[in-house]
Parts: sequence; C-alpha cells; structure tokens
Amino acid sequence: MTKNSIQEILTSKVITVSPEIPISEAVSIMKRKIISCLLVVRDKKPLGIFTERDIVRTINQAANLEKREIKELMSKPVITAQSDINIYKAYNLLAVNRIRHLVIVNSNDELIGVVTLTDILNNLGLEYFVEIKNIAKIMTKIVLTVKKGCLVHKAISTMVDRSISCIIVEENQSPVGVLTERDVTGLLHRGIDTGAIKIEEVMSHPIRTISSDAPVHDAAMIMNKEKIRRLVVVDKEGKIAGLVTQYDIIKGLESAYIGTLKQIIREKEGMLEETLKNLSEKKVYLDNILRSSIDMAIIATDLDFHIRYYNPMAQKIFRHRAEDIIGRTLYDIKIIDPVHFERAIERVRKRNEYKYSFEQKKKQGTRFIESVVSGIWDTEDNLIGFVLMSKDVTEQKHLEQELLKVRKLESIGTLAGGIAHDFNNLLTAIMGNISLAKLVVSPGDEVFKNLTMAAKASLRAKDLTYKLLTFAKGGEPIKKTTYIVELIKNTVNFALSGSNVRCDFFLPDNLWPVEVDEGQISQVIHNIIINAKHAMPEGGNSQVTAKNTIVKKEDNLPLKDGKYVKITIKDQGIGIPENHLAKIFDPYFTTKQKGSGLGLATSYSIIKQHDGYIAVDSEVRKGTIVHIYLPSIRKKALIKNDKKAKPISGQGRVLVMEDEEIVGRVVTDMLKRVGYEATVVRDGNDAIELYKKSKESNNPFDVVILDLTIPGGMGGKETINELLKIDPEIITIVSSGYSNDPIMADYKKYGFKDVITKPYEIEELSKVIHKAINTV
Repeated sequence: MTKNSIQEILTSKVITVSPEIPISEAVSIMKRKIISCLLVVRDKKPLGIFTERDIVRTINQAANLEKREIKELMSKPVITAQSDINIYKAYNLLAVNRIRHLVIVNSNDELIGVVTLTDILNNLGLEYFVEIKNIAKIMTKIVLTVKKGCLVHKAISTMVDRSISCIIVEENQSPVGVLTERDVTGLLHRGIDTGAIKIEEVMSHPIRTISSDAPVHDAAMIMNKEKIRRLVVVDKEGKIAGLVTQYDIIKGLESAYIGTLKQIIREKEGMLEETLKNLSEKKVYLDNILRSSIDMAIIATDLDFHIRYYNPMAQKIFRHRAEDIIGRTLYDIKIIDPVHFERAIERVRKRNEYKYSFEQKKKQGTRFIESVVSGIWDTEDNLIGFVLMSKDVTEQKHLEQELLKVRKLESIGTLAGGIAHDFNNLLTAIMGNISLAKLVVSPGDEVFKNLTMAAKASLRAKDLTYKLLTFAKGGEPIKKTTYIVELIKNTVNFALSGSNVRCDFFLPDNLWPVEVDEGQISQVIHNIIINAKHAMPEGGNSQVTAKNTIVKKEDNLPLKDGKYVKITIKDQGIGIPENHLAKIFDPYFTTKQKGSGLGLATSYSIIKQHDGYIAVDSEVRKGTIVHIYLPSIRKKALIKNDKKAKPISGQGRVLVMEDEEIVGRVVTDMLKRVGYEATVVRDGNDAIELYKKSKESNNPFDVVILDLTIPGGMGGKETINELLKIDPEIITIVSSGYSNDPIMADYKKYGFKDVITKPYEIEELSKVIHKAINTV
C-alpha cells in the first residue's frame, strides 16, 4: 500500500439523510448523485446505512414504497471503525462482514467519512502487483448467469437469494450484458414494473470484459479509470470464464503478504519479535495480515514450541480458542504429531520446509489437513521460532476421490461394453439358430415349446446386455414406436420376482403410443422398482399406473406442450427425508451402505434424452411416488409386437461383413432360408473389393450388411464411406452389438438405409432387408 492511514484515503463528503426521509426521495438522491449509499444519521451519529443492495432486496419483496420511510428498510446496526484504524484492519472488516462501505467515526462516534473497496483499490501501490499474478489466479470462477429473455424480477430474486451484487446476461455462453444493483436502483427510480420487463431492456451493455491471462494490475487500472466494480473474464473464444471484482483484487493482500512471510520476517526489523516478546511495535501490522488469511491456519511458536500467535482460521480448523492455548506448547494441545514435529525440526534447522498431511476424526466426518512447518529467522539469520501453516483440503480430497471413482467406473464401463458386444454376437448365433429350428418344427410339438422357452430366455439375456451397454456408454437412445404396457409389466415382474413385495397394475389398453429405447426405459423402471423394494424390507404393496395426459403451459412442468404418457410408481416404504429430495438425481448420491448412487442419476439422464421428465414426491414413513412423463407420438399406425409373425421371403444377393464365424454362418443360413443368396466377408477391405468386382461384372449385390465393429480391421463406419464412392445408391444396413453407439441411433446421417441391433432372429432380419429393398 502506498498509504497506511485511513484518513488519507476515506471519502469525507458523504451524503447523509434523516431516518424519516421517504424511500422514494432517498432513491432519487442516490440516482441523481450517482452514489451507492446514503448514511442515515441523527445528531451527527450514524444510525444505519441505505445501500443499493437494500434497494434490490426491497424490490424483490415487492414492498409498497410510497409512504415508507428509510429507517424501515435501512441496514442496521451500521459497521463502524475509529479513525485511527489501519488500512489492513479496515479491509478485514469489509471482507469478514461482506460489506462495501465501512463508516469511519471519531472518538465521540460522530461521522467522519466512509471507506470503500474502491478507496482501497485505488491506493494499492505497484509493489502490490509485482508478486503475482494474472486474472485467472484470483477471479471468481463460479458465476451466476441468466439468458436473454429472463424477466428482471427473476434475476433480482436470484441476486437477493445469493447475496450478489450483479448477474451476468449470457447468450451462447458469451456475456452480452450485466444487471447490477445500480441498474435495479434506476428501475425503482423510474417506477418500472420488474415483473413485466425482460432483462435485456434494462441491463448495462456493452459489457466490459478482460482476458483471463491479463495481469491483475490491468484490471485494477480499468476499474479505476472507468469507475466500475467488476469485470467479466472471458477465454480466447469470448466465452465466460469467471468474474473479477474489487474484492477479488484486494483479497490478494492476504496471499501477497502470507506468501512472503519469510521475506517480511527478514526484511522488516523486529516484525516477528512480538511473537517472542510481545514488544514489537509492528504487532498490529503483522497481526492483521495473518488474520486476513481466509483459508490458511497460521500458528507461530518460539524455539520451545510455545504458541505465540494463533489466527482465526486456526481456531476453525483445530477447534481451540486462541485465549485458551496462547502460551501453551504444540505438544500440549496435540496439534501436531510428535513424530512429525521431530522430523520438521530436523529439516527446518537445515533451512528446509517440512510438509505432511493428517486426518481429523470428528462427529461430522473425517477432515483432511495439509500442513507446512518452516522456520522464523531474525535479521542475523538466527532461528528464533517456527511457523505452522495448515489448510483444510477435505473438499479437494473428496473431488479427487470422486475423480478416481469416475475413472474406475469408466474402466468397468469399457469392460462391460466389450462383454456386452461379445455376448450379443453369441446371442445372435443362439437366437438365429433357434428361430431357424422353429421353422422346421410343428407348433404342436414339445420341441417347439422348448425352443420357444429358449427364445424367451435369450430375449431376457438380450435385456441384460442393454443394461450393460447403458452402464458402459450411455449414448443416444435407439427409439422405436411401441405401446408401453407390456414393457412395464415385464420389467416390474422381473424386478420383483422372488421378493415379498406385490405390485398392483392400473394400465389401460388405450394408452397412446410412445417412441422409446425399450432397453433404456426398462432400466429406468427397473431402477425405481428396485428402490421401492429396498424401501420395504418387510414387504408390502407397490402400485404402477399409467394414463394419457396433455401438458399445458400452466402446469409449470419443464416440458413442451403436448401429449404425454404419464407413468406413476408408488410404494409404501420408509420414504425420503426432505433434505435428501433435492439430491436424489445427483451422481453418486445414495443413502444405501452398498449403493453406487448411479441408479436414479442414470434414470434421469435416460428420461432427459427421451425429451421426458421424471419427478419424485416422498414423505418419511409414508412412502414415495415417482412420476415419469414420456412424449406420445403422432403416428397414425403403430406396429405392435406380433408373436406369430413369420419371416418375409425375398430374393437377391446379400453381402454380409461379419468377423465372427459363428455369427456369419447363422446369418447366411437365415438369409438362405428366406430366399436370398448370401456371401460373408470378414472385414471392410474384403467387402469393398468384393462389392466393386460384383458391380463391374454386372452381378451386383442388392443389400450390404455391415458390422460396425471389426477388431483389428476396417469397421462399418469407414467401409460405408468407401462403398458410397463406388455406388452412391448402395443399400446398406448397419449392425452391431454396441447398441448405444451414436451411429446406431442416427444411422441415416452416416449413409445407411436401416439398422439392426444384435442379437436378432430370422423374423427381424428378413423384415429389415425387405424394408430396405422395397423403400428405395
């Protein structure tokens, strides 16, 4: 700082008003004078302060201001300080109380002036900025934003709820304006109804931005020159990266001084002598620097380890009051393990630091603390004490643990995807051969019944691979039109099989059709039913209902207007506490000892990708109700599952690219059975070469089936690109055991005419080929 005295930097010309002044007049004064506060005084003594934030809060409360006096809405008691306070302590009062104005009074408590963050910022010397730093190191990274079109009253409500002075207006993640407390003051002055006006009509714009790699000094100069209190930080693409305020710049006082503690000890005569003798005239100076540390516990001791300094954050981390432990040793209060401290002393005497970590076991849970022990040296380079600096890194540890958990899940997911792919190939061979065998057996034979049961079991296995793939990759749903009643019943019955929970179904026959990924929706219902079963360990009843519903704007649901099928699943279980309801869709949130916390998070993601909505109502000891909305489609015709459907015969030449010999063989047999001539190749290079030769010999293939994944070879995605160069009119069908691959969900975008997911039977294969040939 270039100045140390508050009286040198304070604003002495402060506008004061009486407590009885009308609010409307107070707002008018602030608008006319372009000031951020009014001091409410009586007999020269401050009674309260009326700021722009009070105005924002007042507007949010929709208070009638016509006959209200300022004393009803002013902030009180006002935070004051004596005129002999130093700048660092003044800053600390502003920071701790999260206020912008510190009222300075004389010994008679009479008003002298006001000190603001702006006053302190404008008096920071160049030496303050030498040490650091660019904007990215000090900016606030989590910034509240609203989109253009947001109503002003909603933005104001957010500002009040979060106690923030501004909210950024963004479009496509780029800042286009900002609504500040001063803008809101202007609205009140003009009598504008905030409930009927959009934010872009009143926001400040164009907005002042700064690059994240700019020096902090540049930000301070811009704020000083343009008389603004904040800058929006943007990245190289102009996207919002954070916000830098006067507070962000000034709070560097703590890091600038704490980070250079040793230099201060060596360079400032006697600054640390008070930790040994309590005699240094600079005690207040250092004390305020150390107290300004927001997240670092600082403890200074003499050579005998008696505690001479103990800052507020140390009290918070170690749970000891300063007055109870000053003068005692570190060993007495067990702040540091003796083994660690012996090692620390040895390293410090060699002019090194000693770093270590430890865990604090508390009722609220385990806290993780990182510490550094270093030495205090006098001007003659003698060791005169020790400094212990500690930081609570619990949140960081939790984040690291969550990241590790994600990486483990990704590894498991990759394994699950591979297993599902191989399993689907085997199922294709099994289901294909079963469907071929059923064609040569009379429906009345016992063998036909056995084959039918085997086919049903294979379909159940197919559902398991859907679950594996959804867990492994998520991905876009592969939707098809269906009536959902049978899917609901089968999924619920499967989830409750063998349990002591009964389910009552209320599923009307006239439900509208929906377009869904049956495997994913089945997983959603399965997750919810399993939760219901766990909520009723002693058994009980659950209820599943479905109905057609039309969602309208006035329903206040996060859905587009239109027709939906609403599924409701109700249990009589233990219920969910109210404080947990808001977290149930968060990844890894669970109250079960062995739960992963992924069930409802996955369910939420799936329903979201279906353009639907899922919500939960619950009451402890009364049960839980889950509502699922799925959009209905407008197709006039809906193809229902026909258990008696037969293969569709045809004729033509089919080229099959399949690396699994057993799958290629059964696909060939199925195609021959329905009249096609089939040729199998193992990878994309062979497929391209054979297709090219057949076309040149005037005996082209009518259809090409390409497997999406060929280990060690050219797969379907690359192959079709080459085939389209040879024949832009080629008819191709993509096939894969990875049903969640984006190509399977949007196959036309990649040039395919249709899609078939492994495993499949002869009926589905013949139907897809017939459709592909006859819709060209």
